[in-house]
Amino acid sequence: MLNYLKSEFYRILHGREIYWATAVLAGLTVLMNLTLFAFDRLTPDFPYSTVAFSLNMLTGSMSMLLMAGLIIVVFLFSDEYKNGTLKNAISFGISRNAFFTGKCIVCAAAAFLSMLVIMAVYIGGAFLLLKSEGSLPLRQLLKGTAVNLPAAVASVVLASALCCRFKKEATVGLWWIGIMGGVPTVCFFLGLKIESIERISEWMPWNYLKYEVSVNMSGYSCLWDTPEGVAKCLIAGTIGILVFYVGGILAFHKKEIE
Repeated sequence: MLNYLKSEFYRILHGREIYWATAVLAGLTVLMNLTLFAFDRLTPDFPYSTVAFSLNMLTGSMSMLLMAGLIIVVFLFSDEYKNGTLKNAISFGISRNAFFTGKCIVCAAAAFLSMLVIMAVYIGGAFLLLKSEGSLPLRQLLKGTAVNLPAAVASVVLASALCCRFKKEATVGLWWIGIMGGVPTVCFFLGLKIESIERISEWMPWNYLKYEVSVNMSGYSCLWDTPEGVAKCLIAGTIGILVFYVGGILAFHKKEIE
């Protein structure tokens, strides 16, 4: 297991996938800040060329953090089947449990490091190009990101499980959207009629990030502003990690390695 982890970290560090994924996502944040900067220069009294507006876009849409986890994992798995890495690893005696666990650990670590770079570029670009109006937007963004890290790791574990199960990236993406977004949405609407389902749906990250986080230019109403909300984010994310890990192990054992 330890040797496999070392080989995976070596492969990722010496490959191009993680660097491409990080560059693309960081580049999008630069483009967004440059767009706001350009509008400020071209449009008199443009009200949105502020650090607060830029950072609030992510603070109010933390589900993008979950999507970023999917993107990173898909990049890391892009050559897995083409190069026969999965088949070779299993044929050389690595158990499926060890393989999947190693993939989850490596992908989560790579995604975390990638996130640090992207956030640094995003925040640095905002403060460099846009008008700053205090530290509250930055504090809200950093706190929201921190408490939702378990949910982001759960997204990475789910994406890793789907990549181990399916060859095509499009199939992985559709299944991920269905599980992370579709199931919570269905549960939310069923919960309007069935109280027990409502209680379950309230603990699904996709739902509480959508309905319990309100961010605009006039203020913040975020569930992580209370101890109960912080606990909810941490517990729900941890449950997601465990559920997707166990589900991924079971699904991977049923897969025929070709």
